[in-house]
Amino acid sequence: MPRKFKYPDVAIVVAVLALIAVGLVANYSTSFAATGGAELFHFDRQLLWAAVGLGCLLLAMLMPTRVIQSLAYVFYGLGVLLLIIVLFTGKGAGSARWFTIGPVHIQPSELMKAALIIGLARLLADNIKTIARPRVFLGAFAIALVPMGLVIIEPDLGTSIIFPATALCMLAWAGVPAYHLILVVMPVVAVITSWSLPLHIAVLIVLLLLLWRQRLRLMPLVSAAGVYLIAGAVAPRLWMQLHEYQRKRILTFLDPEADPLGSAYQIIQSKIAIGSGGMTGKGFLHGTQTQLKFLPEQHTDFIFSAWGEEFGFLGTLFVVAMFAFIFFRWLR
Repeated sequence: MPRKFKYPDVAIVVAVLALIAVGLVANYSTSFAATGGAELFHFDRQLLWAAVGLGCLLLAMLMPTRVIQSLAYVFYGLGVLLLIIVLFTGKGAGSARWFTIGPVHIQPSELMKAALIIGLARLLADNIKTIARPRVFLGAFAIALVPMGLVIIEPDLGTSIIFPATALCMLAWAGVPAYHLILVVMPVVAVITSWSLPLHIAVLIVLLLLLWRQRLRLMPLVSAAGVYLIAGAVAPRLWMQLHEYQRKRILTFLDPEADPLGSAYQIIQSKIAIGSGGMTGKGFLHGTQTQLKFLPEQHTDFIFSAWGEEFGFLGTLFVVAMFAFIFFRWLR
């Protein structure tokens, strides 16, 4: 008997379609700005991938769950294989991130995000009764650390962080004991807080109290504190291992005004664009920051700023509301 089609949540589908429409409108504006309307390359490409994405969505809806489950590790393995291949054959601005097949550019790390979720879901589902055992917990993080390491080599630090963060969220959702998650997060928190010794020690005390409330014994607590302090001590060395542009991004995030004509130029221009939009915006194709090309990379990294300038606070509020609606609808 053929599988009965299961209708999706209509409200989520409408919200997703609304966001796709927003992306297309914003991309049309930025494409118009780039060529004065002579060519709409970015818009055409966005339209193509929107159609492809919706087709893949329909295919996934029609595919039986047991098929996806049986191919979960295959998807993960193919994702890892593509990440390895792109290191030797890929292209990018100072990195190896993309496959170029004719006019089509494919970024394996984006495909790996979905592959990791599917593979990790299979692992956690198969071991749901033993989820608290260290081998399951460590195995799940190993699955996430493999693509993370490969993406760091490209290098793409921003994308690489997504993989362990995804694993952490899925483990928490699957019911892994809280102290396991705290132990994993501690070295990361140590590196982040190492710039201030009082903050560093205060956070350590808070984390140890949280672990103590989980009824951990003395030796695990001492070990956790040791790992935290060691991670904090090696943070300066890790900082020097970052590429110059990566250090600039972090410093710019902390103090955007430090280099207004250099690394902070994009952030400052994006804030000007959004602020100048006011309540209702300057109108479609009438954003000065966008149309006069003061806003760099406006069709990708700063597409939200371009939208905000032309559709104002109400337009940006609509986008944030759609994302929030989808998120909380998924949770429910």
